[in-house]
Amino acid sequence: MYSNQITIMYQNDYNSYYFNSFEEITNYETVVLIECYYKRLSSLPKLPNSLQILYCSANQITSLPKLPNSLQYLYCGDNQLSVLPKLPNSLKELNCGKNQLSVLPELPKSLQKLWVGYNKLSVLPELPNSLNELNCSDNQFSVLPELPNSLKYLYCYNNKLSVLPELPNSLQIFDFYNKKLIKQIKFKYFGKIIYL
Repeated sequence: MYSNQITIMYQNDYNSYYFNSFEEITNYETVVLIECYYKRLSSLPKLPNSLQILYCSANQITSLPKLPNSLQYLYCGDNQLSVLPKLPNSLKELNCGKNQLSVLPELPKSLQKLWVGYNKLSVLPELPNSLNELNCSDNQFSVLPELPNSLKYLYCYNNKLSVLPELPNSLQIFDFYNKKLIKQIKFKYFGKIIYL
């Protein structure tokens, strides 16, 4: 898990291949998966247009290159990112927690999971209707945007929330802590799985 090698997979090939650097990767333009977490990287090269999955968490990356339109899963948490590039419309999961983000770009309509905990965010962009999981804990939110009806899991503890939006009926788990709002939550949402 903590090796110094970069793991990749190619299109139509379910084998994993290992390289010591990005320069060594052959057939780079057909790469669909890159795993390069825990590598002490401060940057990434230009990403292949075929890339679908990028794991670059737990590095020291300060900015990401342009993201390819084919990207569906982006895991870039636990870095030094202060801004994200434009997100591709194909993106389904975004984990950018434990960074220095104070703003997020527009979220793609295809996004299903969003983890932005442990940042410096005070505002979330409009949430897509496809979203079913949101973790925005340990930020600086005083309000949350309207929550989509598809949302099943909401984690928003350790914020400065003074009011909550209407919680969707689809919500199954709600992890939240705020002394001022506990009574409102217990009364209004009795019957849901709520962690206070």
